[in-house]
Amino acid sequence: MAHTAKTDKVLSLFGDTAAPAPFNPVIKPPEKEKVPPVFIKADNGTQFVNIPFILINEQLGSIMERFHCCTCDVCVAAVTAESLRSLPANIVRIKRKADTETVDRAAADERSEAIRVITKAVMAVKSNPPH
Repeated sequence: MAHTAKTDKVLSLFGDTAAPAPFNPVIKPPEKEKVPPVFIKADNGTQFVNIPFILINEQLGSIMERFHCCTCDVCVAAVTAESLRSLPANIVRIKRKADTETVDRAAADERSEAIRVITKAVMAVKSNPPH
């Protein structure tokens, strides 16, 4: 099977998956008064962290830009929803800042699968945009 110009771009997505990408500029961070949906705080100080949502937030902007997909709010929401449906749920419970290593390990283990799923969702939305 011959490589095309796009093959190298797609393969580069899976190159170095150990280093986290910069914060996704497409998804706006919440206001300071609101607790983001990624971190759900319980009354006893426990936080529940949604690992797939973190990975999507981390990778989505760069993948959408690489494939020249529309980055309007509707398309971002469609890709995010499709990616969350396709990734297995992984909610990590942490009680203190030292437990963030658990979150980092879980995210590192799932990063390459998340990139694959997000890429597939981006291509599906690009071929049939919801607007």
